[in-house]
Amino acid sequence: MQRRQILLAAGGALLARGAAAAGYPTRPITLIVPYGPGGGVGINARAVQPYLEKRLDQTIIVDFKPGAGGIMGFTLGAHARPDGYTLIMVTSAITAAPWLLQHIDYTPEDYTYIGQVTFVPNMLIVNADSPYHTVADLIAAMQRKPGELATGFESSWPSPDVAQVVFFARAGVQGKVVPGFSGGAERIASLLGNHLDFSFNNLNEALPLYQARRIRVLAISGTARVPDMAEVPTFRELGYDVAIGVWRTLAGPKGLPDPIVQTVTGALKTALADPALHADFAKTGLSADYLDPVATRELVMREYQALGKLFTELGINVRGKT
Repeated sequence: MQRRQILLAAGGALLARGAAAAGYPTRPITLIVPYGPGGGVGINARAVQPYLEKRLDQTIIVDFKPGAGGIMGFTLGAHARPDGYTLIMVTSAITAAPWLLQHIDYTPEDYTYIGQVTFVPNMLIVNADSPYHTVADLIAAMQRKPGELATGFESSWPSPDVAQVVFFARAGVQGKVVPGFSGGAERIASLLGNHLDFSFNNLNEALPLYQARRIRVLAISGTARVPDMAEVPTFRELGYDVAIGVWRTLAGPKGLPDPIVQTVTGALKTALADPALHADFAKTGLSADYLDPVATRELVMREYQALGKLFTELGINVRGKT
């Protein structure tokens, strides 16, 4: 009798979830962005927001949660109720931070992947009036003054910070790493104020200032040059194997019902195929790089394991295993 009651209760719960998913969405959706509004992830979220609203016929509230360098936002997204009304823009940071920080309450396993939105390369930048005109100039200065040239650091280990650590390892140099930054916009502000000597930032954050000639881009951490700055070489062209970029993916908490995933995935795929979205994305150097849920999860987990191996080799994996 008790077993039958348990089965009936479980069946009722599944029916309730199915009914809720069938009418989804019936109220506004919150999209958590783990960084501030001026950073690349915030720019990306606000650019895709109106297109998703149109396809889902529902309001999407972009909720910026930059606490602890993004960790607060990633944690809130991972532990939200899996009902489709809290989504999150996850980034490469979720594949790095769990290996590098002791008290992280999420891993890539804690999300349901809806689809990749875009991929953005990182770049090494300096102020426009900096004495460093090339990567060789900067490396030579860091060799002359080890640990003195300042750069920023975010506690959640976003992709630019990972690229920075790999650059240090590949070039055999070390900078003065200044902690406490909560996003790329803060790092650039400090660079422009001459409080940092150099910085790693993603393309969306750097491109407007590059076009305004307020910063100089020394190298791109990607697999190819960027059309809008075709004269800037990649690190690989310069002999340094640094090719870590940042992907941005729409996700929900683990356990998101399949009908809801399918609804949001369909909306995202259609939105990213819209020529108007492509034009809006291009204004800030974004590209539409859609991947379906399966391909997205495979990419995330593959990068998660690869970074675990890399950080173990560098001696900075706090978990002690991969």
